[in-house]
Amino acid sequence: MSGAGCPGRKQQIGNQMTRDRRVVLRMCLAGVSLLAIGIVASGCARKQAVDPAAALSAGWEFCRAGEFGPAVLSFDDARRATGTNDPLHIKALYGLASTWNLRRPGEDTEKAGRIYQQVVDMAPASDLAAWSMLAQARMKHLVPVGQEPDYPAVREAYQRVIDRFPNHLAGEEAFVYQQASLVASLKDEDARTALANIDRFLQEHPASRLVSALWGLTANCRETLRQPREQLDAAIKAFETRPVDPTNPKEENTWAYWRIATLAEFEVGDFATARTFYGRFVAEYPNDDRTYGAKMALARMDALEARLREEERHD
Repeated sequence: MSGAGCPGRKQQIGNQMTRDRRVVLRMCLAGVSLLAIGIVASGCARKQAVDPAAALSAGWEFCRAGEFGPAVLSFDDARRATGTNDPLHIKALYGLASTWNLRRPGEDTEKAGRIYQQVVDMAPASDLAAWSMLAQARMKHLVPVGQEPDYPAVREAYQRVIDRFPNHLAGEEAFVYQQASLVASLKDEDARTALANIDRFLQEHPASRLVSALWGLTANCRETLRQPREQLDAAIKAFETRPVDPTNPKEENTWAYWRIATLAEFEVGDFATARTFYGRFVAEYPNDDRTYGAKMALARMDALEARLREEERHD
């Protein structure tokens, strides 16, 4: 009888096959374990390899591109990769708050407000604390369509920024927005209050970068108070003090030219000023839709003045 037909031999072969299966199974399990360890280690390495400065930069790039989901992840990576005493940690929080505040759709202003407050609490004297407080005030001011802001609360929030950062650009912006909230009421009393506040500010901060905006608000106040001559003067000052971008040789001035020219012609009767700004409009923007209207205005004033001179000769 051959060995292959022997029951003992069959048992030996079966036992060997069982042992082989166990070895293969152990090897497979070991491979899976090594793979899992490798994945975990790789994940840990990725977390440890986060460059917070690069993550911050990526976050703002995503924001500018409107990719708010990746922006949140990038700012959060920077936050997690830094300690609370690291300036980059504060910057990451500010970026995170700004993304939740400004993203559309999917904004979460409550979350943004809480994170802005973290910035204020952790670095109360920093630039980002100033901008965070201003952002909190702006969120109170900018409400959804159909809702009315709580103006006393809005002005109080702006005042906190002004009081805490009187010489910071954020404090100056808060002042401008605060006066704009008064101007928006179209009430004579509020217009007078804003005028007094603006006059005082311009005396104390003559070199502010926001002088032009304040002259613009002054023009609005004068309009509310039905003072066209003063309104025209303020509108011209707003134009003359506007910040000029040296990188933009073709700055857009059509709105300012048209507003000043029509105000001078129709509200004040100052044809000399009207001619100056209609003339600038025609010379600098010959292809604008309103250029024909500017030419007609120049001809209209010439005809009117000629008629008046003719009438004076006959008198």
